Amino acid sequence: MERVWITNGSTSVAPVVNPLAAACHDDYVPTDIYVLDNPVIADVTDTATSLMKTIVTAHGGSEPSITVERIADERDFQAIIEYLKMALEASTDAAASVAIDVTPGRKFWSIISFRAGFEYDVDHLYYTHVDGEYFGESFPTIPRPAIELIDFTEVF
Repeated sequence: MERVWITNGSTSVAPVVNPLAAACHDDYVPTDIYVLDNPVIADVTDTATSLMKTIVTAHGGSEPSITVERIADERDFQAIIEYLKMALEASTDAAASVAIDVTPGRKFWSIISFRAGFEYDVDHLYYTHVDGEYFGESFPTIPRPAIELIDFTEVF
């Protein structure tokens, strides 16, 4: 079965890749990854997507297909919605399991993604909480009690 991971870019790598690492550690290893990006964070996204491939393959998955959707203006709400629709409709067409990560990126990106997750009844709606002293650290260096993968589909 295909597994899709939908996420956003960020101004630093950790908030983009740590949730994926935590999900893979919890046996959600995606086959396809969608990332929302903009020109301001493009360098970070390039690094993050490279690490995403490493994380997935290190957890026994095949190298995932990664689609980066770059929008010109981070506040182009219609483009953000179109990105999510495209990723979610492609996932539905493939009868894939879907996880949306709302951890990284601008909060309004996360809010729109959170709403889409419930509207499209995704399988997982993830947020990764990291204790403050480990903020910005990479998943393998964070003690397990200091990082928590929260699935909001189980909370609500």
